[in-house]
Amino acid sequence: MTKSGHSVHRDLAWALKQQATRTAKATPAVRGADWRMATVTEVPGDGTVVADGIPCRCLETYNAPLVGDLIIITQSSAGNWLALGRTATAEAALGRGSYAYKPANQDRASTTTMLTDPDLTLPLSANAVYVVEFHLFVGGPAGGLMVTQWSVPAGADGLKGVHGPASSVTETTAGNTTADGVLMRAGSHGHTTLITYGRRNSNTNLVYAIETGTVMTTSAGACALQWAPSGSSATATRMGRGSWMRATRIA
Repeated sequence: MTKSGHSVHRDLAWALKQQATRTAKATPAVRGADWRMATVTEVPGDGTVVADGIPCRCLETYNAPLVGDLIIITQSSAGNWLALGRTATAEAALGRGSYAYKPANQDRASTTTMLTDPDLTLPLSANAVYVVEFHLFVGGPAGGLMVTQWSVPAGADGLKGVHGPASSVTETTAGNTTADGVLMRAGSHGHTTLITYGRRNSNTNLVYAIETGTVMTTSAGACALQWAPSGSSATATRMGRGSWMRATRIA
């Protein structure tokens, strides 16, 4: 049975409509701009990436692209593709720091046990490299200077640099009323090396110490500051309000 002329015309119109739809979907100038998620498969190193086979120009804010990144890409009506950046994951993004700080003073007395600071701790991802910084406001009595060390994930490698009042600085050191002109320590050490800082003329007059370095992880875990008085004293050693830390993933 042959189709009627009306039926043939209807089928032809439907086919032409489907063909136009397919053409529009494949033609950016017709379709207009759009966006999608894609996985980076190549990083040529010239400000572009290849994601799911599509060459894309990176935005300036898309720092240090890596193969395997799940990113958002967008296409202009002219057909050009732009890589906007990584989508959020459970891991820290490269170049973005996470922060922690002490909202109040914390005092420890009559102990020399190294304990993790409850505020100055941040999680680190596995198989990553971080720059970690501690900015500390510390003080203690003559019998109990501040001692610090880092706690890092199991298997982590790297070194820390420390800069602060030397352990020999006491309340009788010249110029120590304002911590101006005192001896300083500036060494490079392992993460768990114990560091002792000097003091001003009172356990409540704090001094400033900086500890910073790289942490190269193999397993996930926390990086934290541990601290205690150097000697057991009824007068407390203080970690001051406003002390803070930052962990920035760089690889």
